[in-house]
Amino acid sequence: MMTRTTPARPLDLSELFSGVNAFARTATRLHPRPGDPDVGGSHVGGRLLWPADEPWPVCAGPHVVRQETAIAPDLVARMQAGDWAAMQQLARDVPGFAGTMTTDQGSVAIGSVTVSEPTPSPMVAVAQLHAADVADLRCPDDADLLQVLWCPHQHRDGDYAGPAVQLRWRTASGVTTMLPTPPPPPTVAREEDYLPRPCALHPEQVVEYPWWQELPAELGQRIRQWDDSRQFGEETYFSVSQAPGWKVGGYANWEVSDLRPMDCPNCRQRIDLLLTISSSESDGGSWMPVEESHLQPSWTDPQWRAVNEPTGITVGRRGDLRIFACFKCPATPYRLNLQ
Repeated sequence: MMTRTTPARPLDLSELFSGVNAFARTATRLHPRPGDPDVGGSHVGGRLLWPADEPWPVCAGPHVVRQETAIAPDLVARMQAGDWAAMQQLARDVPGFAGTMTTDQGSVAIGSVTVSEPTPSPMVAVAQLHAADVADLRCPDDADLLQVLWCPHQHRDGDYAGPAVQLRWRTASGVTTMLPTPPPPPTVAREEDYLPRPCALHPEQVVEYPWWQELPAELGQRIRQWDDSRQFGEETYFSVSQAPGWKVGGYANWEVSDLRPMDCPNCRQRIDLLLTISSSESDGGSWMPVEESHLQPSWTDPQWRAVNEPTGITVGRRGDLRIFACFKCPATPYRLNLQ
């Protein structure tokens, strides 16, 4: 297995900000890369170590299904001329209107409808992680393996809009007879961005620091003010304190929404980040592994794309889906956040 090594951090945060080291926490970068992973090992996508006598999970919906509607040429012309009423008309006429895009066939409006399908959809295997492989993977007392599945459709639940996720915890040695072939994902009304490519993992443990709003007020403000004083192109606390990409443990980035404390749905106590599922690995920069530092960011370079978008998954607007879990309550309840 080829290793992936994060370069030394360009800033010594513990030296710059007295007291921040007390909040340091490790995370394990998974470094998924396209491959043909072993069914019994840790990986993204691919087959799971699934008992033959255990039903495969399905989702009955309702599902939010994306739709593309052709825009009449006269309406396109009005919008291009800056006619705001034309855009308002489109928003009224297209259910779930979310914008427009240009295709080879012309301009289309992007919308969505909510449907309940007659046959529940098989869930898709997203990741399989062994505690023995992933240093920061915390498991319930009776488990050493985490399996993550989701429904490859959009779902809405409060302020969350994304795939419906299921976690399965098990003891790997307890799977004595394995399901030979999982059911295929649905062929219609699915989100292609929710179908991961099989990837091998190259776990690496790194040190992270909290989002500034999670720190004591004086320290957090000191960090925020220092970041605001930096010049364009200079590294900041923000840029070096938390690893991008797929990772287990560590801290969550709250750049989009500001801090949203994650509490257990049962005991209402604060819960920690379990897993981050990311749309991209690093987009270059100081988190690019040493072994791949010769690659230059280029969306036309297939080698670069295999490194930066190895899983083929896109969540949100090229964002991160974070899973927070409670290990104090029975059944290990969890919460989702996407941004």
